[in-house]
Amino acid sequence: MIRHLLIILSVLAVPYVYGQPDTGRVSSETDTTSASPWFTVDDAWKYVHRVTTNDSLWSKEGDSVQAALIRLLNHAKEPFDSVMVELSRFDFQSIPVYRDKTPIRDSIEVRWLNDSTFIIDTVGWNIDLFMIQADQPDVPLDFSALIFSDTTLMDSKLQDTTLTVPDTIGATHIDTAALKSLQIPMYSYLDRQIIPPVVSRDHYSHLEVLHHPGVLVYTDTVYRWKAADDSPFLFVTGEEQLDSLQVAMETLMAYSEQKDSIRLIINDMYGKKTPMWITTGDNDLLRFWVKNYKNDSITLWLGNPSNHEISLLLEDDIDVNRMERVEMAHLPKSLSEPERTLAKMDLLQPDPFYWTYDFSSAFTFNQTYLSNWIKGGESSLTTMLDLIGSATYNNKEDNTQWINSARIKFGTLMTEEKGLRKNNDLFEINSKFNRNASGKIGLSASFYMKNQVAKGYNYPNDSVVVSKFLNPASLTIGLGAEYKPFKNTTINMAPLSYKNTFVLDTVLVDQTQHGIDKDKRSKQELGTQVVFINKITPMEDLNITNKLRLFSNYLNHPQNVDIDWELLVDKKINWFFTIRFNLHLIYDDDIRFPLFDSNEQPVLLNDGTQKKVARTQLKEFVGLSLLFKF
Repeated sequence: MIRHLLIILSVLAVPYVYGQPDTGRVSSETDTTSASPWFTVDDAWKYVHRVTTNDSLWSKEGDSVQAALIRLLNHAKEPFDSVMVELSRFDFQSIPVYRDKTPIRDSIEVRWLNDSTFIIDTVGWNIDLFMIQADQPDVPLDFSALIFSDTTLMDSKLQDTTLTVPDTIGATHIDTAALKSLQIPMYSYLDRQIIPPVVSRDHYSHLEVLHHPGVLVYTDTVYRWKAADDSPFLFVTGEEQLDSLQVAMETLMAYSEQKDSIRLIINDMYGKKTPMWITTGDNDLLRFWVKNYKNDSITLWLGNPSNHEISLLLEDDIDVNRMERVEMAHLPKSLSEPERTLAKMDLLQPDPFYWTYDFSSAFTFNQTYLSNWIKGGESSLTTMLDLIGSATYNNKEDNTQWINSARIKFGTLMTEEKGLRKNNDLFEINSKFNRNASGKIGLSASFYMKNQVAKGYNYPNDSVVVSKFLNPASLTIGLGAEYKPFKNTTINMAPLSYKNTFVLDTVLVDQTQHGIDKDKRSKQELGTQVVFINKITPMEDLNITNKLRLFSNYLNHPQNVDIDWELLVDKKINWFFTIRFNLHLIYDDDIRFPLFDSNEQPVLLNDGTQKKVARTQLKEFVGLSLLFKF
């Protein structure tokens, strides 16, 4: 008890040294009883913080006075209103959450008994309990036969004292019985294998044994929920955690706001103070008299309908009239109508409207169901989602046009035998800047990128990844001219075009399947690009779109032209549904396919490798679509 009292006295004595400000204030040397600590706001915060964090000062943990001081410290650092404003602006639900691979690492300390044997001693027993040090006599060696060829010349005394070397060696023995009595298992490490296993193979993917220091390191990669990099969170427990945090935060903020109260002091012109508490909605009204300098008064009723709100009600049956005598000299003696003329007004010029936006979405599906069908077949469900968005900048005064578009097309196929698979995946970005030079011909600069969204597999083998996001991807940049013979027909020719096809992850994706050399990650080409786009409406509710993209490489077989042609036909049935036919054809001489003979045997070259040839890639899809355009 005395020790605690001394600690309290020492802490309370600190402000006389720490809290003195540098203001040049001099206190009387004789008046010691009137001296009191004086703080700045910053010094006061530091002193209270030091008192609250001194655990020896408080009789029990979590004292109510200590908790109140901590709340005072937090409020002094930043007002609670600022905290509420900051939290109300932050939307936890908008933070993206995704599953990502995370490396984990675990280690076990071991004690090596020799080069290949170790134990796991969690208690820390003395090594002398199971390690026995002993001297072991060595077998003497007779070297006489190596020196004397004639045994008659050997001297027995010399042989006993010189040629025979008696010795002893130190040996360390492991007392396995002692280890068993201490319940310490013993393990052997041979050929990178631990016998018996310490941890099941299912709990790790890699094991590393370190002799110095004695540690077994297990590593593995697991999927964990991660938040976006620009958010204040790293790992979260689940996909819905931040949604729950948002709801919990809003609940506490609403509760704190309802629970809070403010004392409001109302002053009149004579200095009379009337207190009023702003709470969570008190129905009682406060009567207040408002007076002017002539001592005229009006009664107001002040209410508090909700938190941070005040209502003012004027007293009923109040009528204030004041009569005043005025001179009539200021009134005009005669009245005349002023002259009025119409002012010339310029016509209003409409504000220029440069940007136009377009968005269309189509969801197409096909379904086949078979039950006891004698002719054979399989039930299937095919879906296709096609999203197209565009933003166009058109400045007729400057003769410039900038067309931007993005498209995502993703399709799936589900069968009873093979389950759900991806059968279509496209993500492309187009950007084209045109400047009209003469009539229907203008200068043009274009950018085109083609990619996919999800992983693709070499079906029916679903363990071999042949593509994923940015693996492969191709981008083309071209400079040239654009000709627009008709309203919905454009021909863009870029004789100076650069095309780059790349695969970033060459470990998972075989780049040679996409026309890239085995020892490289990208293929760069310089050539000519021609893009033809045509849209026609031959009859009502029937739209046909043709897109043809041609590319010829100047440096490598320019006669082998890469072809990318897509045909899209939409026939509207009603406001909701549309019949869609989609045909996509691709030919790239750099993409080669293995060649087989009529017996499905691979055709081999002279060096023993399988022969590969370029082939036309064709994809066709017909289905009933839900089509929306904005």
